Amino acid sequence: MRGHSHRFGCGCDCGCDRRGFLTAISALGGLVFTPLATGSGSPRSAPAAKRHASIRGVLIGSDAADAEPAAAALFQHADRLGVALDLLPLNTADAEQAQALARLLLTEPRPDGLVLVVLNQDLLPQADILLTAAQKLRGPMVPVMLWLADPAVSSEPYRREGLYTLHGSAEPEAIEYGLRMINTGKLLRQCTVLGFDNRQPSEATLPYFGVKFRIIPFERYAQEFEAASIDQDARQWIAQLTDGADQRQGITDHALDNAVRAHLALQKILEEEQADGLTMNCLRRGWLKPCMSFAAMNGQLTPAACEMDVPALCTMLTGKFLFQRPGFMHNMAVETERNHYYASHCTCPTRLYGPEGPELPYLLRRFAHTNEGSCAIQVFWKQGDPATLVRVYPGGPARMDVYAGRVFASHPMPPVGGCTTNVEVQLLDRTDAMMAVGHHNVLFCGDFAHAFRQFAQLYRIELMSTGYEGPWPV
Repeated sequence: MRGHSHRFGCGCDCGCDRRGFLTAISALGGLVFTPLATGSGSPRSAPAAKRHASIRGVLIGSDAADAEPAAAALFQHADRLGVALDLLPLNTADAEQAQALARLLLTEPRPDGLVLVVLNQDLLPQADILLTAAQKLRGPMVPVMLWLADPAVSSEPYRREGLYTLHGSAEPEAIEYGLRMINTGKLLRQCTVLGFDNRQPSEATLPYFGVKFRIIPFERYAQEFEAASIDQDARQWIAQLTDGADQRQGITDHALDNAVRAHLALQKILEEEQADGLTMNCLRRGWLKPCMSFAAMNGQLTPAACEMDVPALCTMLTGKFLFQRPGFMHNMAVETERNHYYASHCTCPTRLYGPEGPELPYLLRRFAHTNEGSCAIQVFWKQGDPATLVRVYPGGPARMDVYAGRVFASHPMPPVGGCTTNVEVQLLDRTDAMMAVGHHNVLFCGDFAHAFRQFAQLYRIELMSTGYEGPWPV
């Protein structure tokens, strides 16, 4: 008989452990909330488009002909990402000129990141001068992408926090990912997320990149839910949902009407608040549960996390900007005989490969834990797909759990836990699945474990790598 390890203790029926539950709610405990004026939700001023990163760079050594390929590659990827990039040459061994350039690079307005390209090992000391200047800055850190384009330069001394180090003739994907990580920090600093709860309107700033967290009274959502009109567009949303499903198990038209009302209400509030994602104290809300809306929004890269879980929401935001992939927030369980990890919940997106990717098979079924008949979704992951398990803890200082895995099975009837979508995952970088910890971890479809660890290294986020024996990211 196979054994399953469940972790109970938060008082709901989600299956989390007490440690995980307390960790989740502690993300709010140290925040200072500023009361906001109570209103009916009238639109704010027109939202400004998010600003992409402004990056300053230096091509260190060699002549213009040798520098041209590196410069062309950097500008190509910067243009693709919408990043502003300025490059300067440094062709002298004069330390004073390097110091002057360091002061110029780091003047206000402070850049969102630096790119240093070492083309000649003889001028490596100049790169060290620029790195030292960046690391001595007070206030918000400036992440540095260091490209040791001269293969004669060893990368070993530069495998440290605050740096993303490339070596030799770096792959185009690696160059772009460095710029993308810097841009992700910039985008996160401009994000506002909503939390729906039985509290008065207020706002706080999370230590995690300064993400704004705004409390929205649950009553406002309930009022918008009741006022939502099921017009032709709403009917089309329902039709797309039902036509795409392989089956519809016990789901009434009334349940589908309520699902679209929830979606319309949340979309309206997100637009009015100009927000980038949301979470909700959603347990025991009856027909107002937003499971289908959360699944749909996640599939379109608007992160939506259940049960007022701010760390899960921050994890989803990070995956969105780094990889353009949605995350599946879930309850966890572990099978001790086969040594596999189970991820189950009711808000899995169908487009796990991104909004433009193919849609996975799914069916509509009743919400697992109550009997009122509200609609939930069951998505079937593809066996053999790579999977990455992540959880960001956005306190000060921030921490991160990362695990690499592979989809073993996606079960027609959940064998454990009870939520609709249930994915069995084989962990690849741990000898024991019981090493996986955390409540409401987020599962991404893709091989992103090393890349998440590189992001943590660049921004000096502590990796809680229990049982991980692999190398520190390069």
